[in-house]
Amino acid sequence: MSQSNDILEPRLVAVDSYYLSVINDRIQDLSNDSEYLSMALSAINTDDDASKGVITAIQGALFHNSQSASDISEMLDQLIVMPPVEVKSHE
Repeated sequence: MSQSNDILEPRLVAVDSYYLSVINDRIQDLSNDSEYLSMALSAINTDDDASKGVITAIQGALFHNSQSASDISEMLDQLIVMPPVEVKSHE
């Protein structure tokens, strides 16, 4: 997206709940992938303190990304189950 959310004006848009579900599935995949990558990093054994620090930092970033993706997924879940809204033209 080329514009910041601070610049965009609020507007109603028509979005199919199935489309939101597909997006939600992809976001859940990203969350799961982050968790799996973090677990894989846990299997790396090193005696080098710098390497341990890098692994820990990457695991922290992956955990944060996983949590953010889960939060976004929960928001989408709420949108998906919202009742349909009918918009009538004022023309």
